[in-house]
Amino acid sequence: MTTHFLSCVGRKRGATVALAALVLVIAPTLAQAQGLAQAGPPPGAPAGPPPGGGLALPPGASGPPPGAPPPGPTLTPAQKIVADLPPPQPGVLPPRPPLPADAAMPSADPQDLQGTWINNLPLKFRSQTDMYGAPAPYTMEGAKVISRRVKSLKDGKPFINASAICRPPGPQWQRDLNFPFLITQTKDRIEFLFEEYHGRWTISLDPRGTDLPTQKQYMGRSIGHWDGGTLVVESSDFKQAIWLDVDGTPLSAKGKLIQRIRKVAIDGQVPFLEVVTTIIDPTYYTGPWSIVRTFGWMPHQAVFAEYNCEEQVGDPSVPVDGGLVPEPQD
Repeated sequence: MTTHFLSCVGRKRGATVALAALVLVIAPTLAQAQGLAQAGPPPGAPAGPPPGGGLALPPGASGPPPGAPPPGPTLTPAQKIVADLPPPQPGVLPPRPPLPADAAMPSADPQDLQGTWINNLPLKFRSQTDMYGAPAPYTMEGAKVISRRVKSLKDGKPFINASAICRPPGPQWQRDLNFPFLITQTKDRIEFLFEEYHGRWTISLDPRGTDLPTQKQYMGRSIGHWDGGTLVVESSDFKQAIWLDVDGTPLSAKGKLIQRIRKVAIDGQVPFLEVVTTIIDPTYYTGPWSIVRTFGWMPHQAVFAEYNCEEQVGDPSVPVDGGLVPEPQD
């Protein structure tokens, strides 16, 4: 599957072509796009900014002139470094054909997520802001890491990363890729099976009754529970530091991801899957921050296409490291 393999960033065809191939996306319906805005953050998600985006002023305090836009956020020195980086490559939204009239629909049970889904938003090459538009709260160490990764791309010498050498890239990047994934579940566990990288993300709902990996995993250790109709999953204990996206937004091996996953149905439209991910990593960020993705219902893609990343890496004409260079270690 040559097209799929190009998503392994930095192959000998060049980083630009490889990154561009990652934008094979499936467009959301207009109702889904509107639905996300109407639905708002799920219960328990971080609160957004006040109406209007500005800070509330105490009685008698003076503000900007009437009609003037609210002032922008005050950036920390680390955030200023990140803000000055070259912008990420934009994603695209090619059209998606509508579901067949006789297509199976997701279960009406909010705690049944089973079926085939696919990212229906443009691929985010770099997560620069949280779900409310506030800049990511980088520490100086985090700003240093993302800066050198972006610079390596600009210089045409991208760093070795998990996806480029056919390793599981972690839950966030794995979900973001615009290839289908299948959710299966029992009372004790939920599994996400991905077409890309042959990925597998296992969520234990009963750690005491479910065998968990005895060694650290690239996808980490994920424990979940139901909060009403929302599946709350904590992923941690990663085998190594991971990239959260193509450009290398960092998560240290000691960081954790809190994912709130729910089905959303608006005005009788086809439900979509919403995943709000809160990133917690004191090494690279001064506090938790959250991003959101949505995934369209795709039952007619339940049979995955073949994906042969391993075959490409084993090709003697391709360097073992995928043509990338080692990242400096601090």
